[in-house]
Amino acid sequence: MSDFHFYILILIGFTTLLTIGISLRRYVHLTPMSGMIISMYLGMNVGLTAGVTFGAIYQGNLFLSTMLGIGFGILAGFLCGICFGFLASIEGLMSGLMGGMMGAMLGEMISLEQAHTFIKIFSLLMISTVFLLLILSTSSTATIKKKGWILKPVMTAGIIGSILVVGTSLNVEKADSKSPSPHHQHDSADEPKVSTRIVIESSGFVYSPNELMAKKNVPITLAFINSDDIEHDIEMKEVPFTLLNKPTHQHGANENVLHVHANPHTTSEVTFLINEIGTYEFYCTIPGHKEAGMVGKLNIH
Repeated sequence: MSDFHFYILILIGFTTLLTIGISLRRYVHLTPMSGMIISMYLGMNVGLTAGVTFGAIYQGNLFLSTMLGIGFGILAGFLCGICFGFLASIEGLMSGLMGGMMGAMLGEMISLEQAHTFIKIFSLLMISTVFLLLILSTSSTATIKKKGWILKPVMTAGIIGSILVVGTSLNVEKADSKSPSPHHQHDSADEPKVSTRIVIESSGFVYSPNELMAKKNVPITLAFINSDDIEHDIEMKEVPFTLLNKPTHQHGANENVLHVHANPHTTSEVTFLINEIGTYEFYCTIPGHKEAGMVGKLNIH
């Protein structure tokens, strides 16, 4: 989990607690319909924000990201709604469930860079719940009596802007993601390079073969043949690799994430070398394909 993802989860918790605290103090100034709107708005946006965040963190595990997104969404929506009554709590719970489910699916289907953009958008909508609550709980007979009224919208813009600036400045890569060290680069330059060609075919939601062997710091050309009528891909995360050429079809490459995509009845190739000995799992990131058995291992010795 990166600093950015951790910050977003803290922001979700803080926004939820702040909204609940204000709701408990000002619920008498809100109509039942306003209370339901606040609960639904918070539950939906917390669910979307958490769902996309966990979808980005656990890409390839749609079940886990969906359950976590739903959990955050229904908890926020229900706790906020219970401040206004039973119906509001049910509306908040169901909105959180829908938001978490949709957010997790979105985070699973798009690239990490695109996911981070959606996380920022949904976070902004989530934060605005606090200001929506303050607006709805303000008496309609309230008038501007002081010249300092302009400070309120200015402060609001400043608070939201500060939150977004801090989040944008944080590292969006995983904390333990590191580029290959100079030592590894030196080793790869000194050792003789005898290219290894690996062919993997996907057919009927199965990789063939699904367990492979290769040597450290030796160029590997991976040819991915998709023999099915639907798209597939191969992805390995947390891999200390050096990319020697770009894949024929690639969706959202990221540091320490090796990804190659193939449309139906096509072949994609990528050439790379891995800098550390170990066993690295690869799988298909298309929703449901990993669970159907599209998993394999690459052993580097």
